[in-house]
Amino acid sequence: MKKRLAAIIAAACVTASLAGCSGTSKDAAYIKDVNLSKLVTLGEYNGVTVEVASPEVTDSEVESYLTYMQSTMAASVEVTDRAVESGDTVNIDYEGKMADTMEAFDGGTAQGYDLVIGSGQFIDGFEDGLIGAQVGETRDLNLKFPENYGSSDLAGKDVVFTVTVNKISVKPPFDDAYVATLGIENVSNIDQLKEYIKNRLMEEAQSSYDSEVQSKVVEAVKNNCMFKNPPQAMIDRFTEVYNNQADQLASFYSANYGTSMTSDSVISMLMSQDGYTGEATEYMNQKAIETAEQYIMLAAIAEKENITVTDEDLDADLEETMANINSSAADGSTYESLDAYKETIDVENQRERLLSKKVIEFLTANANVVEPAKEEITEDSAEEAPAEETTEETAEEATAEETTEKATEETATEEATEEAADSSEEASKAEENN
Repeated sequence: MKKRLAAIIAAACVTASLAGCSGTSKDAAYIKDVNLSKLVTLGEYNGVTVEVASPEVTDSEVESYLTYMQSTMAASVEVTDRAVESGDTVNIDYEGKMADTMEAFDGGTAQGYDLVIGSGQFIDGFEDGLIGAQVGETRDLNLKFPENYGSSDLAGKDVVFTVTVNKISVKPPFDDAYVATLGIENVSNIDQLKEYIKNRLMEEAQSSYDSEVQSKVVEAVKNNCMFKNPPQAMIDRFTEVYNNQADQLASFYSANYGTSMTSDSVISMLMSQDGYTGEATEYMNQKAIETAEQYIMLAAIAEKENITVTDEDLDADLEETMANINSSAADGSTYESLDAYKETIDVENQRERLLSKKVIEFLTANANVVEPAKEEITEDSAEEAPAEETTEETAEEATAEETTEKATEETATEEATEEAADSSEEASKAEENN
């Protein structure tokens, strides 16, 4: 999730301006207000070399994703001819009572609760105490809450749970018949499912590869340049963009994934990822300066290479964005025309955003992308090889959810990116209102 948050926030900052040039002042918040030649001296930018490993998907990743799918299958096959076993899903009614008074305690009663035996959801002895129970059977489980239990009223206390088993269910066999019920187009057996998974993982790997290439190309070009301090108004603008995105992403993840997250926690996450140990305000200021320098550089390259955005380019992009907004908007809140939509956004900002995209595409198309050099095996490295191999094996044996995160959360990434784009437009509106 850390990588996704960083990528989304960075992408949102593409809303910075990239247009023509004029005199520079400390109040210049947009590129159109600055004299580019006074702020950046371009170095070599056409044909820079970067190292990025080609995208790939291993068989172990595919198998891990299959394992993950199996672990998330619902227990939908009812069992009526045997007692409860470990691994079963049991539907139960239960009531928890204090052992000394036999009075029910708060939070200890439920009806129709589905519990996987062996999952460790309940205190020790609860799940094991149901093994061997028949459907319809009621058992009294004499148990004790742990001494360190979260509720002081229950910690270390003896209790009795009266539990009735309503139903026993197990997961269906993960076979061709089950795969055929998943409703995936052109997938009706396990072999086809594996190919489908591999293709999806490869799409994600290719997307990550493309993003890494662009990032490293821009970084290499920037390293060849010399900069002077950007105008303070521009730094302030980028700081606001970062803060707005942190707010929006914190709200998005809190609302959609049940994860309590604040803008401060998002920023702290990014600081940790960058190895920054200073104050958050200093970090955000430094990121804003770096971003301003980057877009000053891109604007200068656009000027030198005669890269422009026509009115037709801009209108086509805005039409697409407006259509996407209208398709998900509530009745009565859609835009009736492109002119109406333009009145709510910073149009020049959008023009500059498109220009930045064109420049990065130009730089990437002309870059020399090579495979990272393989490390030479020396006697010292050979001695360390077993430890490295163990690390790789451990990584491959990580939980299915972690191993396949890039596939299982693909939809979440897309939604978060769309949310970031929408919030960028809101930030633009706020700038106009101010």
